Formats: sequence, C-alpha cells, structure tokens
Amino acid sequence: MIIVPRVGKFWAEMTANDFVRIDRNANVIEGEGPLNPTIVFHLELHKARPDIVCALHNHPPYGTIWACAGLLPPLYDQTGANGGGKAVVYGEYEGVVSTRDNAANLARAYGSADLAVLTGHGTLITAHSPALALLRAMCFEHRARKAWEVKALGVPGVALGEDIAGKVATGADLYADMLMENYARTVATATPAALYDDITPR
Repeated sequence: MIIVPRVGKFWAEMTANDFVRIDRNANVIEGEGPLNPTIVFHLELHKARPDIVCALHNHPPYGTIWACAGLLPPLYDQTGANGGGKAVVYGEYEGVVSTRDNAANLARAYGSADLAVLTGHGTLITAHSPALALLRAMCFEHRARKAWEVKALGVPGVALGEDIAGKVATGADLYADMLMENYARTVATATPAALYDDITPR
C-alpha cells in the first residue's frame, strides 16, 4: 500500500487523519477523501523504481529558482552533501502530470536519480525511507540556497569534490534517523494528537 495526503487542507492544518492508504491503482484502501490527480506520477514512479519507499515533490524557494533556470545548483558545501544521492535536471516538463502516459514518461526519465530539478516546476526527492527523503529534501534546498548566494557574490564558487561529497554522505541514514526522531519529539510536544490516527488497521 501507498500512503498519500488527501486534497482539501493546507499543510499546516494536516494531521494523521488527512492521509489515506491506496493501492497501486489509486483505489483507496483506508481512510476517506479525494486524491490529487497528479498521484498517477507517484504510482508510475514506484512502478519504475521499486527501491523508492518515499517520494517528495514540492516547490521550495531556492530549489524553484534553479527549476526556473533549468539548471542543477552546484554543490559547494558539506551540509548540501549530507543527504547523498544522484541529482539531475528534468527539462521536459509539460504542465500538470495527470495522465498515466505523461507520468510514465517522467518516471522513466528520472532513471536512477535520487534528486531532481523539474524545469519550470520544482523539485523531486526520493529515498529508501521517509527519514532519508526528509534529510535529502532539506540538504538539497540548502544546496540550492548556497549556490544562489555564491552566484549573487559574482565570483566563481569552489565546488565540493565528488570524493568528499561521497564521504560526507556515508552517514546519511544515521543523520536522517536522528533528524526524524527530533521532528517527532517536536511535533509530539506541540501537538500530541498529530502522530496518531483513528483508522483501524486491517
């Protein structure tokens, strides 16, 4: 089964009850509520890449700047490398992904990547766990911001070597789990009910 947010609330309003479980044909198995029609992309992505457990698509401020430019932000520092992963640019975005054919083409184009800048749109992050996807999303946005700031200086930046980036990323899973646990504690303290749902498991 796949867990996705239902349509109808802003992110700040959402709780565990605003997620539904669906099968790979977008049939709702548990929960209630309308699905975003673009869910077909996630279904095709999981079909093309069974190794992907969590996929995050959003429009972060700095990542979207690079998406508007159709460029991959250079990697300049250790924090940007902490999440690891292969980054690419997908330049054939044609608007809202709402058909299976369109979604399948995008999923195939993603290939073996873990992070992508979607030209004219936003970013896509994938990982083998929700914790790692969260870490990668944060690190990729940090990377995009630092690349923008270096560009604003008007001087060439010094890219982080691939060997150093690789060494930094070896601790990604450990760091990701620590980050997720910290977020869980913070959420549980602020809104105790947010981490519980009233859906009876089947």
